[in-house]
Amino acid sequence: MSLLVQKFNFTNPRWWVFSRILAAMIGGYALATTSSILLAQLLGGVVGHYQAIHIGLIVTFLVYAGTVMWVFSVTSAKAAWFGLLQVNAICVALVWLLIKVNN
Repeated sequence: MSLLVQKFNFTNPRWWVFSRILAAMIGGYALATTSSILLAQLLGGVVGHYQAIHIGLIVTFLVYAGTVMWVFSVTSAKAAWFGLLQVNAICVALVWLLIKVNN
């Protein structure tokens, strides 16, 4: 393991920037997707089903852009990853609850 750390030098700040870029791309996409599904589930009874999906998709762009900005504004890459995982878990749990309640 120490050979791997020495070879790639994971203590270099470039790896932390790369980790934030991955968090912004992968975690931002996941958060945008789960928030879109959550919003569609929330608005499904108020507006039409298809309109709720379209509203969720439009809001997805705002969520993704906000997530990318947030990932680069937190103090560390670990905080960015943990924050994204927490919010995604909350969104998935709420979607699951809404699906169970509506069916």
